[in-house]
Amino acid sequence: MFKNVSILYKETDNLAINTALKVQDWIKTLGGECNLFHSVGEFSSFTHSEIETIHNSDAIIALGGDGTILSVSRIVGGRKIPIIGINMGNLGFITEIPKDKLFENLEEIFSGKYELEERSMLNAEVYREGKIISTYLGLNDIVIGKGIMAKISNFDLIINNGYVSTIKADGIIVSTPTGSTAYNLSAGGPILYPTLRGIVFTPICPHTLSVRPVVLPDDFIIDIVISSHVKDIFLTIDGQIGFALKKNDKVRCKIAKEKTYIIAPVGRDYFKILREKLKWGER
Repeated sequence: MFKNVSILYKETDNLAINTALKVQDWIKTLGGECNLFHSVGEFSSFTHSEIETIHNSDAIIALGGDGTILSVSRIVGGRKIPIIGINMGNLGFITEIPKDKLFENLEEIFSGKYELEERSMLNAEVYREGKIISTYLGLNDIVIGKGIMAKISNFDLIINNGYVSTIKADGIIVSTPTGSTAYNLSAGGPILYPTLRGIVFTPICPHTLSVRPVVLPDDFIIDIVISSHVKDIFLTIDGQIGFALKKNDKVRCKIAKEKTYIIAPVGRDYFKILREKLKWGER
């Protein structure tokens, strides 16, 4: 059983707040300790003491949608702290436990009946004039794309320090297997099994039809250089963190040494999730 648990949830979600309080009481009846933390999201802000408490948890319960899990994964920062995702919304692809079966699943998990999945994370480094000016960690994807101006851009693609091609497109997505069912899928990229070792490169609306998504080994390094002068080019991490890019900036993308650890119910059928939540394979 997990003795020291942190619950993270959105403070603007009344259902999440009430559920967090019920789960806290339930954990206390088992003799465990439980701390509540809110403000999970794009503008999450925690004190040093709060971060230390979270990092010392035996497990984290995330109440919300997939965006909540993405935020929590960055807060955890690769530490081997299992994350239990409770879906408080509709789709919830990473947050697999439905709210109507919350305590049924928690009882099994706290009795040791669960599967622990190691998920790859992405590391992004932004180079400007040869120097690293910013670094990021993400669970789903790294997206380089334009702002509101619908103008095509040029991106030099370099893999393992070897020039591949200059791609004309609206943008570029580099995703993990976990993120393959997010923006990557909408852009025509492939679905990868979430625990697979690999990294996906997907152009967004490429100007040339022959430029297609590609799946690469997880030890490959992808460099993307902004080779045309277009205003409002941004780097976005997990759809939550943004950074403005300039011409000649280089974004280096690679699988990070950090991992995210997701708890899944025993016997979970991934393909059933694809059918039910993405309508995969339906006519």
